[in-house]
Amino acid sequence: MLGGAAVLFRDNFGQSLVSGTIAWLRTAFETHMPSGRNIQWWFRGARMSGRLWPVRSHGLSNSARRVFGGLLCLAYIAATARAQERREREPNSVYAERRGKLAAQADGPIILWGFTGREEESQAYVFAQEENFYYLTGHNEEGAGLIILPAGQKGDVSSVSRETLFLPAKNLQKEKWNGVRMSPSDPGIEARTGFVAVKSFESDFRSMVENLAKTFPDFYTILPYQKELGGYPHEKAVVDWLQLAAPNAKLKDIRAQIGALRQIKSPGEIAFLKQAIDLSLDSHLEAMKLMRPGLYEYQLAAKMAEIHAWGGSEAEGYAPIVGAGPNSTVLHYDKLSRKIEDGDIVVLDVGAQYSGYSADITRTLPASGKFTPRQREIYDIVLGAQNAALAALKPGMDFCNKGDKSVHKIAYNYINSHGKDLHGKSLGPYFIHGLGHHIGLDVHDPGEFCAPFQPGMVITVEPGIYIPEENLGVRIEDDVLITESGHKLLSERLPRDTVEIEKIMAEAALARSKGEKNEVRGNVSSADTLADSGVVRSLIAKYAKSVDDADTTLAAEVWLNSPDVSFIHPLGHEHGFEQIKQNVYMRLMGDTFSERRLSVHDVSVHVYGDAAWAEFYWDFAAKFRKDGSVLATHGRETQLYQKEQGRWRLVHVHYSGMPVTTR
Repeated sequence: MLGGAAVLFRDNFGQSLVSGTIAWLRTAFETHMPSGRNIQWWFRGARMSGRLWPVRSHGLSNSARRVFGGLLCLAYIAATARAQERREREPNSVYAERRGKLAAQADGPIILWGFTGREEESQAYVFAQEENFYYLTGHNEEGAGLIILPAGQKGDVSSVSRETLFLPAKNLQKEKWNGVRMSPSDPGIEARTGFVAVKSFESDFRSMVENLAKTFPDFYTILPYQKELGGYPHEKAVVDWLQLAAPNAKLKDIRAQIGALRQIKSPGEIAFLKQAIDLSLDSHLEAMKLMRPGLYEYQLAAKMAEIHAWGGSEAEGYAPIVGAGPNSTVLHYDKLSRKIEDGDIVVLDVGAQYSGYSADITRTLPASGKFTPRQREIYDIVLGAQNAALAALKPGMDFCNKGDKSVHKIAYNYINSHGKDLHGKSLGPYFIHGLGHHIGLDVHDPGEFCAPFQPGMVITVEPGIYIPEENLGVRIEDDVLITESGHKLLSERLPRDTVEIEKIMAEAALARSKGEKNEVRGNVSSADTLADSGVVRSLIAKYAKSVDDADTTLAAEVWLNSPDVSFIHPLGHEHGFEQIKQNVYMRLMGDTFSERRLSVHDVSVHVYGDAAWAEFYWDFAAKFRKDGSVLATHGRETQLYQKEQGRWRLVHVHYSGMPVTTR
């Protein structure tokens, strides 16, 4: 996705509501809706935080959000003002470490607000936290505040905790409407949030700010980004409040420091991004299979979002971009109203979100299943530019449009030296945007344009050519992890080559003509099978969580409680759930390691009636309880699931581990 707009749809509803809503969605999908009339509310809703669609495209952006309204509209309205419940979050220690790093860079208190829940123009929305606040706290409920004191405290602040989370007081009346919220009076709230001090926002926040102003001349917060426009409403509200509470304090911007931290992804963040990417690849493969003249753009977008939701995505990473024919040349086309015609080229820029982290994937497809000679020529030039940039991608390179370290320059030069427009001119001027951007909590995460790439960054690489005169736009976008030795293409399993794309589309067209069900990486046309695949994926995520926490109670929600289940691993094999609990969860995971993290990626699920076969790659990191040494390994795993009385349960695991490393 280009530019700086991240459009997010947030949900917090149960499986039954999802089922009913997607059934409704499928009915709408299969019904021929009039083009351009009744579809506007599907993918377009209230502006969030009062921000308009064109937004910041660099720096530490808190993206403008337009509610992704119609995709799951019924569930969306039912979840009015609910806090989004993310699938997973990182351990409290990770957020605490981030706060510690930030405190070391400030000589005064850092004062931040989360979103209040009152930023929206419409009451029919699902709350999602301000990204920077979430990055530092992992807290995803409205009305919270945060104060972090500098690492080198000075003055009389000995009675103040180094970091304090402020939460709204308990409101039983509100909870009747919107569900239970965390409050400072909850038993064990400190352990739950990871803060030593949790206080009331209403009664304690301002008084602490006023007291700190007596000691510290400088306060740090996130200042409004566009000062000449008065700033964005949330940021401006924080600044206005601070100027009233501490009129003599000098306010300094902490934006860049948080942004620098967010650029380097933790192992947990990378795992969440891989989950989002995997779901996005599944939906793009399904779109390749589904694509044909006669569909509307919004129908493809709806199908892709449906696959994301069934697979465990709690949101779309941004408003889907599906542009056919002339719309393929519009970078952030969002009307989704055109009927796809024979001969059209179709750009699909669609990405899922998982646990708050957004993928960003684009493919360009021929509506008829075969590229015309001219479409193939332009497509191959874009693919060649992407391959040239990827070949040079490593630490030290950058997105700058000049200099010998510029991957943008490499891609531009390739495009400019291959092919011509209808007037015989070079194609360079038709590559009208940057080569890529960072992804993370924001689909356009913080990242300085000309800063060198570092290991741990996750970026997009997305060259494109857009020729309005020919109604011909092509963009290919993939997500890439920068590594110590180069890079890893996280979206590698999604075909980019024209021959592979045409093959998938031809096989799908043949299957349609025969009335057969066609499977692409575990996603099939059958609604039941699609739902089952999503349930199995959610169980895989729960399985990984049960390993992370050595949690036998959670494991019991994944495994079939039977003496016939089995677990084969490099150290031996276990038979029966009781033996698996004792030997794998309690002894190996619980007694051997003090910390552990299992990250799964490249998940593939194949459903056959009441049986399912899943396979994936995994990375495992752990700390030995005995001496604190660290273990890191990776491998591949196969799992078998069985459906009994309508419930899927894990019955067999077989994994192979690669050589371990310790330090």
